Amino acid sequence: MNDKKFQNPLTRRNVVLGGAAGIAGAAVFAQSQKTEAAEPTTVAQNSSSGMLEGKVALVTGAARGIGRATAIELAQKGADIALLDIADPQGVSNIQGYRLATEAELDEAVSLIEAEGKKAVKIIADVRDLAAMKQAAQTITQQLGGLDILVANAGIAIWSPFAEMTSEQWQNVIDVNLTGVANSMWAVLPQMQQQQNGNMIIVSSIGGRQGVAGVTNYASTKWAVIGLAKSAALELGADNIRVNVVAPTAVDTPLYRSEGQYLSTGMNSFEEQDEAMLGYHSLPIPIVEPIDIARAIAFLASNEARYISGMVMDVAAGGNARYTA
Repeated sequence: MNDKKFQNPLTRRNVVLGGAAGIAGAAVFAQSQKTEAAEPTTVAQNSSSGMLEGKVALVTGAARGIGRATAIELAQKGADIALLDIADPQGVSNIQGYRLATEAELDEAVSLIEAEGKKAVKIIADVRDLAAMKQAAQTITQQLGGLDILVANAGIAIWSPFAEMTSEQWQNVIDVNLTGVANSMWAVLPQMQQQQNGNMIIVSSIGGRQGVAGVTNYASTKWAVIGLAKSAALELGADNIRVNVVAPTAVDTPLYRSEGQYLSTGMNSFEEQDEAMLGYHSLPIPIVEPIDIARAIAFLASNEARYISGMVMDVAAGGNARYTA
């Protein structure tokens, strides 16, 4: 690999103060669930089991990482799950420094849902394709009997200094991270309007709450989906549809734990990445786990958040205390 493709002359100070290491990994890929699986079950964790019983959730970018963790968490709370992913490592051009998920990884995620005793529907689709997303929504409704929750998680990153970014690098990220979210919302909206009830949760990033050097295309989309969610929340409230956003900090996923990510911010290793994020967070941790994001999503998906709409929930280890609003 040619490291210069990702190199960006940013200092560690730029990273700590500007949050350039803060890509959340809300993607069509991420990492295995060994951390979640190894975590012991506690009484507190069990207290909310069943709170999504009878619900049907669509999770995009579900093969790994935040998507997979969310699918499992929602299933553990009682929901049946449709797991949608592009499931093609070559599915988007210009991606370097990491890969998209495979079909085998999506199959593994489906098996993990079924192991929870819940129904799982596997869907291979590209969120950039509105017709495919509408067909996916119809399939889910037919096979699972409804569609109550959308978790619009699929996203990508293509790193480049803005001055060197090509129009294709810009457009590819816009198409997946912004238009793909809108397509997902348009796909599920008719069913939610028909049943006069629904819940949409969009995964943004701390990169949607502040400037991010080295990945302006990604940051632009993560700001944009917040505007999309807030506007949609105003419009769709009359149909009893809630729309919210989760904005994670650095998450332990293949997108964040990639050579492309740390080189784009002027780092030379994952250790340097962690050091920078320790300086950014107020809590003494450099990185959070996918399950931490999944639990925030599960709360917003539940009736415990029944009057919460149009909100951005920062899961940012206290780094969000730096925001001015």
